[in-house]
Amino acid sequence: MENFPAGGLRTMLPGEIKDQGSARGGLVAAEARGAAARARWIKEGLLVLGPQLAQAWGIPQEALATATASSEVVSMTIDGSEYFPKALLSLDRLTAGAICRALRQLQDTEKLMFWLRDHGVLGGTNPAAALSAGTPIAQVIALAQAWARARTEGSSPMDGRHDSMCA
Repeated sequence: MENFPAGGLRTMLPGEIKDQGSARGGLVAAEARGAAARARWIKEGLLVLGPQLAQAWGIPQEALATATASSEVVSMTIDGSEYFPKALLSLDRLTAGAICRALRQLQDTEKLMFWLRDHGVLGGTNPAAALSAGTPIAQVIALAQAWARARTEGSSPMDGRHDSMCA
């Protein structure tokens, strides 16, 4: 757990590096932490390359690229390669697409965090695990919509105004 300046607590995400504070380099340090986290996500297997996801879904790489361009699938470009949450391997394309479309207005990192994070409303599991355990897709889509709304309406977990579904 990590304390926020406002006194709130949050769980550190896989691969996340604890904030060293603004006195340790500001933007440059934040960018370095981000790059280190992305490298750790790859090393820990939380992200997979496009060909692996395309193969799991039984689609050509070109179809995956089209789905990525239309926000039907969450991806992140790292060092010139397109990576996808490993969690998507356990889902069919239609299920993943319905959830990813609910996140389309967010930045890539925010979309990825949705897939990596354990959500209280999903019994303390990540979305893919919750779906595998029988959670209805409608519940996961509603959570994705609330997650996106909380991040686009100017609130964040740090200011205590985030949607309770995202806890």
